[in-house]
Amino acid sequence: MPSDIAISVRGLSKYYEFEHVNEWSLFGRRGRRRARSGRGYLALSDVSFEIPRGQAVGLIGRNGAGKSTLLQILTGSLQPSEGEVEVHGRVSALLELGAGFNPEFTGRENIFLAGAVLGMSAAEIRSKYQAIVDFADIGEFIEHPVKSYSSGMMVRLAFALQVHVDPDVLIVDEALSVGDIFFQQKCIAKIREILQRGVTLLFVSHGLNSVKSLCSRAIHLERGVVRADGPAEEVCDAYQNSMTSSSLQDWKLAVEASKMAEDGEALLPVGCLRGADGAKADPEFERRLSQRSGSGELRFTGMLVMDERGNPVHAIEQAGRVRVRAYLQAQKDIPDGAAIGILLRDATGVDLMAFNTDFYRYRLPALEAGRSYAWELELDLPLARGYYSLHCGVKPHASSGYFYDRCFNAALLEVTSNPVTWGEYGGRIIHAPASAGLFAIEQEA
Repeated sequence: MPSDIAISVRGLSKYYEFEHVNEWSLFGRRGRRRARSGRGYLALSDVSFEIPRGQAVGLIGRNGAGKSTLLQILTGSLQPSEGEVEVHGRVSALLELGAGFNPEFTGRENIFLAGAVLGMSAAEIRSKYQAIVDFADIGEFIEHPVKSYSSGMMVRLAFALQVHVDPDVLIVDEALSVGDIFFQQKCIAKIREILQRGVTLLFVSHGLNSVKSLCSRAIHLERGVVRADGPAEEVCDAYQNSMTSSSLQDWKLAVEASKMAEDGEALLPVGCLRGADGAKADPEFERRLSQRSGSGELRFTGMLVMDERGNPVHAIEQAGRVRVRAYLQAQKDIPDGAAIGILLRDATGVDLMAFNTDFYRYRLPALEAGRSYAWELELDLPLARGYYSLHCGVKPHASSGYFYDRCFNAALLEVTSNPVTWGEYGGRIIHAPASAGLFAIEQEA
């Protein structure tokens, strides 16, 4: 394997043989007999890829796609049926809660036991012991048997140990989802820190925002086969599209549920819909799109970002107000109740804001086949400087999995400087409070 490759997988397949178990009668001699069923399950089929040193790769796919099987083979806990796997350097893997821990031992004892299994010397473990304990932050429970730990405490200790091994390759599965949000943020920050040291990361998650934020590349597994391998944002978008339901039954249920409410409550006057026959307002729309899916019964034909005077713009100042206009054309008669959604992402692919007509109790009226329409929404965008993208979708009802049309990268927007000097700060969203002040607290007598 070339020295610049951390993980190499070639023609990897894993076949599980189903065993049929026969039990003797309850009134006869007790016993069990296993027999080959002649049937099995192909968990992985001819999987091949290489991961260069220092690259962060996300592994995504539905449950049962083969992700866990692949990770177990990479870590050596499972043998492949066919193919070859090479992993260069010290591997640290967080796959299952408490894997490698002895439940009867205390947290402290397990640090030394599991650390030795991971290849650390006794001196190395002693030198890093306090850092591991501080990161896990489980207090006095470090001296209690692990069997008394909650799942959150278990993952805290396991993650703290794995990241202090100083690995060359770090493999992280969905175990992090067990921890509370503060610990998750702490883990993500630690992963970013070790990535800066050139560690190779294989990150498995159903959280696509986390994958796009941490990883430059993603691999999509589906039924044991690599369906896509490429830039993280593109692969995640394609995966998201692949999960869209298009069944006729779902459509019928969604249309039935999309009927306008008859409770007499007034709809909020947010946005507007009007006829736009013959409009050719956005000739570059198709070229901008990176992904598209849907039935096509109702299609987006353009999306513009405009200033308050209605002029198309490609850049706004920080905390600016814009009007977002989406153009649609009905290919067939569309029942009333359809919902439009607009999603805003930052340059790293993280979803920041979502706007859906259903949020405002506004659902579209019936649309006529062959007619064009324009949906317009006025928004305040309290964004930091940088580049952003807008994505859109329209479906029979907000809760439906069936899309008429779904478009990624429908519009692009740059947020430029502001007359006010904001200085250096974290985050992508900025906000000026309605009021702020400092006041003295009177001391009690």
